[in-house]
Amino acid sequence: MSFTRAAEELHVTPGAVSRQIKLLEDFLGVELFDRTNRDLRIPDASRAYAGALTDVFERVDGATLRLRSAYQEQPLHVHCAMTFAQRWLMPRLPLFLKRDPTQDIRLTTSFIPMPVSILALGDVDMSIQLGRGDWSGLVAHRIAGGELVPVCSPQLLASGPPLRKGADLAGHTLLHSLARPDDWRDWLSAAGADEVNAGHGLRFGSSSLAYQAAADGIGVAIGQMALVAEDLKRGHLVPALDFVFQNGNAYYLTYLERAEKNPRLMAFRDWILDEAGRSAETYRFPVGQGSGAGPAIQPDMTD
Repeated sequence: MSFTRAAEELHVTPGAVSRQIKLLEDFLGVELFDRTNRDLRIPDASRAYAGALTDVFERVDGATLRLRSAYQEQPLHVHCAMTFAQRWLMPRLPLFLKRDPTQDIRLTTSFIPMPVSILALGDVDMSIQLGRGDWSGLVAHRIAGGELVPVCSPQLLASGPPLRKGADLAGHTLLHSLARPDDWRDWLSAAGADEVNAGHGLRFGSSSLAYQAAADGIGVAIGQMALVAEDLKRGHLVPALDFVFQNGNAYYLTYLERAEKNPRLMAFRDWILDEAGRSAETYRFPVGQGSGAGPAIQPDMTD
């Protein structure tokens, strides 16, 4: 509702915006705004018209991006959940670049899933996101599971209050991720440790920060098995208890069906699925059937 701010956004003068609006109103034969001495107001009909045009412009923009990518070598744009990118994808990306050094990749991250509507615009080629693989309109390939297990530093396990069953967590500081606020509640419920206050402890902006705090001995974090596997292998973290909760979620590589016609995208898909298969074979954690004595979950170090 400001010609001045519109002009700043378009890098033109307010007078140019005003003249363009006047030309549009002359063409349509209607006044798009209710003008007063102090401000502009937009009637409902004009608002609906603007919304319809916005949708059309976005579709034109998406079609243009798809056409350009068909004739030009564009960077492969992969969108990914933040912590998965940091702890699973980034350590493996050099292997893909070694395999195809000519491929440019643009990696963006966020804490929220990528909606189908954004993928449909054509700017993002593929998205790695957590869910159950049932996104309507998307092809989904499972990469890694989302099983939950409490983790802590070896020093905390050795010198802190004993951890023999889920209820013993009441004597420890629980480390939470604001991006995954329900993980502790879900694990404690599945482990039969409802007497533990799932809301107490420290909260961090991401799971990575919570894992780092656990490695530093601050408390016990609820870890996603696929994302703490390397820390478990190297001994930076250890399972605090032997109960792993499989909540049905997993990380999936998702894309629109039309992406299967793009050889560059399919090359990345085939590589990441190969990596996922190798990772699954590299470490195997027995899933405990209850909270036993000590950390019975240990990584298989063989390839």
